[in-house]
Amino acid sequence: MVDPYSLSIHLKVGDIVYDSETKESGVLVRRIDLLGNFSDHIQKDIPGINAWEIMWSGSDLKESSVRMYVYTESGLINMIREGLLQLYQNN
Repeated sequence: MVDPYSLSIHLKVGDIVYDSETKESGVLVRRIDLLGNFSDHIQKDIPGINAWEIMWSGSDLKESSVRMYVYTESGLINMIREGLLQLYQNN
């Protein structure tokens, strides 16, 4: 059995995540640098924090006007590793 934490996960625009519990799928639309507005001096002391904007689709969202959600990159990778989301990479 492969340890999910030993695998390196590199997310890209166009990758798809699937939530088997809600049967919804999402497309990674844009990677966001959450510290992009800080000066270079401050960024040297703080590790990069990125997030992903995801556009979701599915029957649970048909009543909602909000389909775009933002997840931190580390949180998203942890959800994939824990099996909460399945990742389908855009080759």
